[in-house]
Amino acid sequence: MKNFQLSNEFLRYFHNTSWMFFDKVFKMVLGFFVIIYLTRYLGPDRFGLLAYSQSIVSIFVAISTLGLVNGGVLVKELVGNSKKKNLLLGTVFFLTMAASLLMISIVLGVLVFLPDDQSNILILIISFSIFFQNISIIIIDYFQLKVLSKYVTYCSSIGFIFSSIIKVSLIYFELELIFFAYALLFDSIILSIGLVYFYKRQGLSITKWKFDPVIAKKFLKAAVPLTLITISAFVYTRIDQIMIKHMLDNEAVGNYAAAITVSELFYFIPAIILSSVFPKIVEVRSSNKDRYMDLLENMYRLVLWIALPIAAGMYFFSDLIVSILFGSQYTQASEILAILSWSIVFSSVSAVFIKILYIEGFEKKYLYKYLFGVIINTVLNYFLIKEYGVRGAAMATLITLFAVSYIFDLFDKELRKFYYLKFISWVPYIKRSTH
Repeated sequence: MKNFQLSNEFLRYFHNTSWMFFDKVFKMVLGFFVIIYLTRYLGPDRFGLLAYSQSIVSIFVAISTLGLVNGGVLVKELVGNSKKKNLLLGTVFFLTMAASLLMISIVLGVLVFLPDDQSNILILIISFSIFFQNISIIIIDYFQLKVLSKYVTYCSSIGFIFSSIIKVSLIYFELELIFFAYALLFDSIILSIGLVYFYKRQGLSITKWKFDPVIAKKFLKAAVPLTLITISAFVYTRIDQIMIKHMLDNEAVGNYAAAITVSELFYFIPAIILSSVFPKIVEVRSSNKDRYMDLLENMYRLVLWIALPIAAGMYFFSDLIVSILFGSQYTQASEILAILSWSIVFSSVSAVFIKILYIEGFEKKYLYKYLFGVIINTVLNYFLIKEYGVRGAAMATLITLFAVSYIFDLFDKELRKFYYLKFISWVPYIKRSTH
């Protein structure tokens, strides 16, 4: 942390990050109890079915964003064109809404031809959240750019409280699985309503968002590779649960999803740090290349050394964690968690590198990187699940994360100067400038 300049400007970004950090910690504490009740009530079979349905929908959500939001293209454009915010926000809104409508239509069309299965109904219900999630993501991007993440925290925290109360009530009254799908849809609706309200409180209005065909053409040109990238990223992170269901059973998916829930619990740390500082990184790159490289090195080192002790803790206490959280029903979850615990290390490194690719305009490299990940993960899952069962899927995930983080870009000339930063970040006191 001492490597960062503690200027007023940095403290402003750090304060912004602290709001998102509070939001996530608050959710973790409250969610701790909800997870216990939910997983124990549903059991591995039904919990696996719900997790599978969410995995399918998450791929459609990723496609509907067109790769334009989540701290990417939209933020990059807003940094240099703040006066055109209504045109930029409006164009992205209309593009993503059109994509959302297309995705839901595809879901409806595909489910008609699939065998009648409970997962089909769950997927259909959850899929309507796509509309509301895209509205939320657009406003969140704007708030993070303007260092107003406290409003995201307000909405997210209040929505999470209501969501938790609803889920606990559903468990208390012993309602069917389908009601939990409606609860997930309700979550996305509440968050979007809250964000629209606080957006209006800033003297702004989504009714002022306008569609611009010239901007749309520019966005769509960027959207083609970015959408493929986003699809690839979600497929390689979700294909494991889909393959487990079809190669094993719902119970195996439930055990795997339970372990994933814990292993991904701390992914928010690098995500919120990078999302909050991203606009500053974009600005520094255009003004001072040396400072830009120093900032990237510090970001690598910061997220890595936060991730390492978390990973070690999950590895050594995996049995205890699973026993406390999920009980004896989830017999395989502790072994899976022990393997997946180290995934936060490679995910943290990858999170920084993804931001570099966005800033440098290396969308094609980003696409190739994730296509590489999809191929590796799919092939590994097929053979390792057959050989080791659900533990094989965990092994495949960890190997894939290592491959996309440390192998893919090893021999790329344009990426080599950034690749070096990944290694020196493992040593706390070595600086790039000393080499």
